[in-house]
Amino acid sequence: MTLTQARAGTRLRALVWGLISLLSLAGSLAYAQGQLQALAATPEAVADAAVRDWLQRVPIGFDQLARLEPEELCRELPGLVTAPPPPPGTEVRFDDRVERPVEDPDTKVFTYAAVRPGDQLDVVEVRLVLVDDGWHQTRVGFLSSSELTGVRAWLQTPAASWLFVAFTVMVVVLLMNANSGLRRWLLAGRKAIADHRRLVIGTVVALFGLFGLGVLTGSTLPDSCDVAVMEIVESAITSLGATAAYGSGDVPRAAATTFYQNFLVVTLSVTFTLSAILGVPGYLYAAASFFVQGIPFGLIGGGTPVEIVALVLLVLLELTAYFMVVAGGGMLLATVVKGGLGQLGAGFAKLLLMLPIAMVLLLVGAWYEAVIIILGF
Repeated sequence: MTLTQARAGTRLRALVWGLISLLSLAGSLAYAQGQLQALAATPEAVADAAVRDWLQRVPIGFDQLARLEPEELCRELPGLVTAPPPPPGTEVRFDDRVERPVEDPDTKVFTYAAVRPGDQLDVVEVRLVLVDDGWHQTRVGFLSSSELTGVRAWLQTPAASWLFVAFTVMVVVLLMNANSGLRRWLLAGRKAIADHRRLVIGTVVALFGLFGLGVLTGSTLPDSCDVAVMEIVESAITSLGATAAYGSGDVPRAAATTFYQNFLVVTLSVTFTLSAILGVPGYLYAAASFFVQGIPFGLIGGGTPVEIVALVLLVLLELTAYFMVVAGGGMLLATVVKGGLGQLGAGFAKLLLMLPIAMVLLLVGAWYEAVIIILGF
């Protein structure tokens, strides 16, 4: 089932149940006619009503979320992540409603001037879609700009693509040169892995196991969770620039964006930094993170054998890279435990040696991911 089909199914079920509830409560033709007239309201009136309902929403606490059934939780999650309730005291100026131009005639977008607590100015956006019985809101909340800025915006430029191609060629040349510094680092990293073979194998097997548990969890979620999880994933990859990069059909641009996120952000800025604190935070982060990341994979439907093999190879490439850095944190901790604080430098050096290994794996993974998604191999 595609995301669009899932959304349509969810809207249809909600409409059917809503009409059943109205008819059972009304018990009279006059009341039903009144409801049908309300459904035929102008888009401006529907948008205003959606904003008023949104202003009355109360944030849900973690204790309340824990008590929800899976179906109820899945209905709440997308809104909590992409359009959470407003902070108490938020004011919306309904007289400042502006209709924004959109290409789809069955879609309308309205924005309102708003004031958050503390006199902070903001903008509230309402998106409506036209269905058989009238206009329905699909999103209401503070306007979150999808415009990329900084490095993520630069990665969408031709200059970034050409530089990434040049970087890839340089890495290939260094790998072919037996005397290059990169080859020496990789060999030293291989020796460090051999010295801590059981620790590395245990780390990789355990983390792959947690990822697999996440996949299994995703496969057992109710159908209502498919849309919820995929909406969250879609929102995340759009903010990272992946949607724009892959939508362009430009393989180098998509590969550069993927490598930046996977190596510079996830591996270097997060996993390596946490693993450098004597390994333990890196393991805790990885255990939770990769379990959660496995859940969307459990929602993926069937595919051809070629597609399944391609996906498995991609997962093996990228997850192995991440897990090697986490294992590097384990090497750091094991070295300090065995030799004392005087061996802190030696342990940290072993962690550093995992970065070239992760870089090469993620570089291959970035090109591979861009090719199989854009070219359809």
